[in-house]
Amino acid sequence: MPSPQLRFTLEATAAAVRGARHRVSAAVVSLGVPMDEGLLFRVEVVASELLTNGLRHAGGPLTVEVSWDQGLLVVAVLDGSPVLPGRREADGDREGGRGLALVDGLCLLHGAERTAGGKRCWAVVPVPAAVGRSPEAMCEGGRDVGDPERSGLWSITPGGVELLMRLLPATYALEP
Repeated sequence: MPSPQLRFTLEATAAAVRGARHRVSAAVVSLGVPMDEGLLFRVEVVASELLTNGLRHAGGPLTVEVSWDQGLLVVAVLDGSPVLPGRREADGDREGGRGLALVDGLCLLHGAERTAGGKRCWAVVPVPAAVGRSPEAMCEGGRDVGDPERSGLWSITPGGVELLMRLLPATYALEP
């Protein structure tokens, strides 16, 4: 079953980017994603950073995609520039250079890929099954998920593979 997804296009202007941040919030709510104010704020900041990068570095129309699948909220921004984003050193005197670090801190993972018409920058925000879970719900089998003994251990479910294939279609198209 395909994941619920909303998509809209806007002009790359500062006013349109400000409005799009709130439109992303409305999209998340309309998809029925269980959100509290803190998580919704994180999603808005991530969307704002991706949109602002598109405005500053690509111009032209920007397309926003919001989807929710496997307990993960994916926000993507497509623009017409094939130049992939790169991390810059933040300078106390400059306004820019902090966006990707901010997205890094608010997301499970993020990335970018070239498309036929430019690039797609995306970020994945995990959504707890029940926002405001109790500490017991954050443990697996009595062991804390953040336990150092478990760090570095990853597994991926079939649903996770499907999600990765949707996130990185160009990468998986090359697989035999």
